[in-house]
Amino acid sequence: MLDARVKVTGRLQMVGDLAGADVGPGLLHARLLTSTEPHALIRVDTAQARQTPGVAAVFSGVELEAALGRPARFGPILRDQPPLAVDRVRYAGEPIAVALAADPDAADAALTRVRTTYRPLPVVTEARTAMAATADAVLHPRDAAASEAFPDLRLRRRPGSNLVNHFVIRSGDADAAMARAEHVFVDRFTTPAMHHAALETHVAVAVPSAERMVVWATSQTPYKLRVQLAEMLGVALDRVQVRVLHLGGAFGSKCYAKIEPLAACLARITDRPVRVCLDRAQAFTTVTRHATESLLVTGVRGDGRITARRVTAWFDAGAYADISPRVIKNGAYGYGGPYDVADMSVDVYAVYTNRPPAGAFRGYASPQAAFAYEAQMELIARRLGLDPVALRRRNLLRDGSRNVTGELMTDCHYDELLDAAIRGPGPDGGGAERNGPDGGGPDGGGARRARGRGVAVTVKGTNTPSVSQAAVALNRDGSVHVLTSTVEMGQGAHLALARLAAEALGIDAALVSVSLPDTDVTPYDQQTSSSRSTIAMGAAVQDACRALLDRLADLAAEHCGVPRQAARAGDGEVRAGAARFGYGELVTAVRAGQLRCEGSYASLGSLDHDTGQGVASSRWHQATGTAEVEVDLDTGQVRVLSYHAAVWAGRVVNPVEAQMQVEGAVLLGLGSVLGEELRLADGRQVTRDLLDYRLPALTDTPRITVELLGRPTDPIYGLGETAVPPVAPAVAAAVADATGVVVTDLPLRPERVLAALRTPAADQAPAAHPIRAGDQVRTAVAAAGRAVRRIPGTEEAP
Repeated sequence: MLDARVKVTGRLQMVGDLAGADVGPGLLHARLLTSTEPHALIRVDTAQARQTPGVAAVFSGVELEAALGRPARFGPILRDQPPLAVDRVRYAGEPIAVALAADPDAADAALTRVRTTYRPLPVVTEARTAMAATADAVLHPRDAAASEAFPDLRLRRRPGSNLVNHFVIRSGDADAAMARAEHVFVDRFTTPAMHHAALETHVAVAVPSAERMVVWATSQTPYKLRVQLAEMLGVALDRVQVRVLHLGGAFGSKCYAKIEPLAACLARITDRPVRVCLDRAQAFTTVTRHATESLLVTGVRGDGRITARRVTAWFDAGAYADISPRVIKNGAYGYGGPYDVADMSVDVYAVYTNRPPAGAFRGYASPQAAFAYEAQMELIARRLGLDPVALRRRNLLRDGSRNVTGELMTDCHYDELLDAAIRGPGPDGGGAERNGPDGGGPDGGGARRARGRGVAVTVKGTNTPSVSQAAVALNRDGSVHVLTSTVEMGQGAHLALARLAAEALGIDAALVSVSLPDTDVTPYDQQTSSSRSTIAMGAAVQDACRALLDRLADLAAEHCGVPRQAARAGDGEVRAGAARFGYGELVTAVRAGQLRCEGSYASLGSLDHDTGQGVASSRWHQATGTAEVEVDLDTGQVRVLSYHAAVWAGRVVNPVEAQMQVEGAVLLGLGSVLGEELRLADGRQVTRDLLDYRLPALTDTPRITVELLGRPTDPIYGLGETAVPPVAPAVAAAVADATGVVVTDLPLRPERVLAALRTPAADQAPAAHPIRAGDQVRTAVAAAGRAVRRIPGTEEAP
């Protein structure tokens, strides 16, 4: 690890550590007052608060815009979010006033004197029903302007409604293929909203400087953030500088603007540096994972071969669009899974509700889609009396197949991964003994416990098209500095980039350092997310290193007076005829001072707006998971005993950190299946701290084993998110193996499992028994279509 020593000694600088000496005199601390109502017209009176001793300023949303001299709205896709609520609040926890003071305690005292009047409006908290909300329950009556951060994205929207976006996939003829199916199954699945739970909350420091604005941010996307800030302030991009230090975790929560717009507005108005830092309760209501509801209608042959699938899904965007319009695109093609389904129709809706905004979350819609398609595979296998693993293998994509977006598949490794899942961790890896639904506990006590084993196989795409640029600077002493805007947030990206640069140049990795992002200095990078950094930025760094070797050879040939073909650079030295130089020696000899060369990476691809056909991902991340569980049949408590993660890693740059990444992904996935859930009461999010939020504890952690498949000659594959999607469906499949019950709603809380155990099998899910061929199939398909159309708002969507 490049930064191991500074981490363990507590000297790793983060944005929250910045003080007056770092940003200049006059630093003000901003404290936020947030709404207690989920949906209401508001009036905020700050007159008394401004009289608080020691307070520099207090603003409501209306006062902030008046002082700024322009409306303030931001968002990566739609500019629909104000830094402070202006005329209405759209979720409980939305910032409605801010107090600034040199002493944070003075700012807190001022907030107690702010007076707020609420006029409640109807509250909608479920995406499906919000689609058909009446006018007074529409969160954004006026259409928002589009942002230039993602100019290529086209939207399907319906003005005057809560529809944020609608994405479709149309592959083949799903209706005709469904009519030919021997069996048709209709099932519904749900996943809850979740908290990212990064150790570091959101922090931003904005520093005004003449006509420019410098923003220190805890951001995964400094260049995208710069676009959003420039749009909101009404200035050119070169007037905004975004600087990023190390992040204390993110998992998607720090993609795109969150509190940075407020910090920038306050700094512009006061002409002083401003620091905004959220406490944990505020972080809980700043951004969440999308809650989802998915309806899958799947037609199969008698042997389990899938012939057709129709999907309708609703993603709860919360009060503001954030990145939801892109998330549902990934969700839409995600419902195809790793399976060869030629005829498929998918409709996915992102919908405004009076919940906290939902944004990027590790896996980016793949975990929600994977739970639905894998849970239905488990249901189909049980209904048809087939082995669940054999059913999956029968339907897998293989080289030469076409996936749901029509892409010709290459480099498919699902069979190998499924073999690894069946094999598990091996004889030395331990494993739970299975004793079925009637088995007793291992201690011989009276508790009724059952053990089971489940498997899931999943696929996840990466952001496509994608652009990364890098530079390498060679110094006179032979050391190399890699200039990159990739954000280091604990995932080990900088170490991977240093190793790739050292390998390309043939030098020791100890001679390589990697920069922190600074949009004034470091080259462009699209984002640090989507499991793309080692692939995309790694390729850009290698490209820059090749350019540096060429430049060294050119200089050596010129310096030594030999033909260019007689000079070469590599393996730490430059040869020109009979002469040999170390890299640094040549820089000194030719008086270059420093050599800097640039490199780039770009992936190509896009999906047709009307059909969802095209190239969705430049690389498909493939994984399986094998879970062994014990279920208490009297309480419904699920205990995961072991989990084996197998991922297609291709060429592994850093085996130790690769394994750690996968282990972390498994732990995150376990939280999603065992208990993590953001619940509402009267439209208000009731979970506001980590004591009440059901993160996995040490007592929940099973024995985790990791298998990285691939060869040194393979391409590099991303690992940050790959192992997340299989976890929840694998655990749910193991519970089904133990109990005979397939639970279709996450998380698997004890009361939910117990209720399922006490529900007759025929009532567990829609279409609990197969619908057979002939007129009955056609009737069932028509009924399923009518059921979808009867869901409020669906039939009216574009």
